[in-house]
Amino acid sequence: MLHIFYGDDDFSIHEALEHLKAMVQPPDLLDANVSRAQVSSLSLQQLVALCHAVPFLASRRMVIVDGLLALFEDRRAPRGGRGSRGSQGEAANTPSPWLSLDKHIPTMPPSTDLVLVERVRTLRKDNVLLKRLSPLGQVTGFPSLRGQELGRWVEERAAERGCSISRGGVRLLAELVGGNLWAMSSEIEKLSLYCQGRTVEAEDVSLLVSTAMEKTIFNAVDAIMEGRHSEALRVIRRLMEGGASGPYIVTMIARQGRLVLLFKDMERRGVPPGQMGTRLGLSADWMLRRVMGQGRRYSQAALESLHRGLLETDRAIKSGQISEESVGEFLIEVFTRVSLAQKAAR
Repeated sequence: MLHIFYGDDDFSIHEALEHLKAMVQPPDLLDANVSRAQVSSLSLQQLVALCHAVPFLASRRMVIVDGLLALFEDRRAPRGGRGSRGSQGEAANTPSPWLSLDKHIPTMPPSTDLVLVERVRTLRKDNVLLKRLSPLGQVTGFPSLRGQELGRWVEERAAERGCSISRGGVRLLAELVGGNLWAMSSEIEKLSLYCQGRTVEAEDVSLLVSTAMEKTIFNAVDAIMEGRHSEALRVIRRLMEGGASGPYIVTMIARQGRLVLLFKDMERRGVPPGQMGTRLGLSADWMLRRVMGQGRRYSQAALESLHRGLLETDRAIKSGQISEESVGEFLIEVFTRVSLAQKAAR
């Protein structure tokens, strides 16, 4: 059977592939009966041969090809892959051998599952190969989950792990982790083990989810930059009560300041917003939004003042001038200088 999997939700594509692999029995012969290749290293003739191979002492055989349909996303015959020949100009005007794949699908033995995998959010409706293959198999999209769909996924995943999560817990988990289901699955596993026999609440999420620390750091930076000194101190003390050391807190706040400065530089140079998250190394959408928001609210002078003040605090800690317990109080002076710089720049 032909399967077409596409989307930017790599986790769900992986699970769908694992589900099909589970149908290849016995499990100890899985490697001998599952073939996977990039289209750039494969010709049509080789693919047809793989699909017609007899399963080795197993009930089924599985062939996975990555990137085939993407070759036809630009409305031209593909240049890449061993199935095409000639220069780029010739490839654009010469029919690709891959366009005859639809003729071979009906001849595949029933024991073969052919899976075409495309890690793109969507496929064009005018993709010529997709139009030919769609009637011959099953097409499944795996877009990144957001909003209510992500919330339902969290609840279902938790139920599979034998636990339930309150609405507040689901909302906070979705906000902190976002649509990265690899990270979300790991956090749900951790929460289910911690909260055995009871409902996971928002407080549990705040305590255990690793990105909760990141969000708290964002809040600390906002409080520092906006002159809300007492709130900033409360945030820092809460972090320390949770086990964070003084140097770690200073390092995390400094990292956040650097991210905002880098964003301001990229915005000045005209870097497209879609590339900023990758360049900054931020995987969660909410983190990029917070960095962008802070970058547009705070001046370059204020951010540079924050950075210098944090370096001064770090040196004071390492030289023994201040103790771990007095980090928050020492930062008051730093906060004040930053606030003055922010006001002077307005």
